[in-house]
Amino acid sequence: MASRLKLMSRIAYAWELGGGYGHIGAFLSVAKQLQERGHEVVFVLKNLEHAHTLLGKYGFSYLQAPVRWPGVSTLPPAINYAGILRNTGFHETAGLLARTRAWKTLMGYLEPDLLLFDHAPTALLAARDLKVPRALFGTGFYSPPRTSPMPAMRPWLSVPEKELVNSEARIIMTINSVMDLIGGRHLTVLADLFEAEEDFLCTLPEIDHYQGRKQVVYWGPAFSHAEGFDPIWPSVGDKRLFAYLNKDYAGLEPLLQQLRASSWSVLVHIPGTTPAFMHKHSSANLHISAQPVNLRQVGKQCELAICHAGAGTAAAMLLSGKPLLMLPMHLEQSLTARNVALLGAGIGIPPETKKPNYRAAVMDILSNAKYTKAAEQFADKYASFDPGEQAIRIADRCEALMR
Repeated sequence: MASRLKLMSRIAYAWELGGGYGHIGAFLSVAKQLQERGHEVVFVLKNLEHAHTLLGKYGFSYLQAPVRWPGVSTLPPAINYAGILRNTGFHETAGLLARTRAWKTLMGYLEPDLLLFDHAPTALLAARDLKVPRALFGTGFYSPPRTSPMPAMRPWLSVPEKELVNSEARIIMTINSVMDLIGGRHLTVLADLFEAEEDFLCTLPEIDHYQGRKQVVYWGPAFSHAEGFDPIWPSVGDKRLFAYLNKDYAGLEPLLQQLRASSWSVLVHIPGTTPAFMHKHSSANLHISAQPVNLRQVGKQCELAICHAGAGTAAAMLLSGKPLLMLPMHLEQSLTARNVALLGAGIGIPPETKKPNYRAAVMDILSNAKYTKAAEQFADKYASFDPGEQAIRIADRCEALMR
């Protein structure tokens, strides 16, 4: 290891929970900056589906992360971060022990000089006693406030504090039983899991999943703003709409049908979709792309964006002054959609909505100037935010941590 450090440092970036390629794209600008400075960046990823598309052309190494094989049982909705851990296997000692050991083995092989954690609680647990600098990286959802107990994650519900305390206590008991088996330090409170030398909190106060934090540094949202192809809009249609959609979204086909029947020029990005699906649903005014589209150009050219309220896409559109129709599929996205709606910069359609009228929601946003005005006010407030400068600042801090 000593001889390697003379040539370069190795940074390991760990992603364990969550979906979509935003977990890769968010760090890509920083990774490229570190690579240009002579460091090696290794991505350890939950999902390798988009790894080659996003990382292959830059020569980054990537590995499969140790993750829990999903079960088929119906899980209760998480009310706090402890609930997320319970629903991802932190309630059961044997499985958590195996995954923690797997992460420790992986880190031992990699011998990193810096560990960066996206949404990766088991990796954090495995690294707890390593003599390696650590940093958190990502949205507020991955980095809850360091309180005891941590706050409820569904602000529209009234959750007794005792319930929050008890849910954390059960998870801490499992974690500490694993720590006993591997000879690691106990957690006193759940917030101890997030001990790190730096927290790259990549969001802004208005769209943070946890509102009202105190004494934190916001690094600004991280997203892959300049990757992907330049948008090619259908020549038919009077308003340009961009949609970034999940192929597993339950309302995907009704949404596309309603957009096809509109008078708008619609460009849709659906990662992992098939040529047959694209052929079936495309039309003169609606084009579908399976490949990533350049968000910087999209933000300049569209009138409105439709997405699932992923933190990166929502932030990119807001910083471009564009309103949003948001179709969240899970809690993290629902919180982002709620925050954007509270800003007045968009409309959210909850996943439980029966037969949603997407076209009417788009017409409401396009015909009511208040949504665009709210998005433009947000963009004006953060006009000085520069994703390229952010990547440089984060890379600088990473190098300082390694020194």
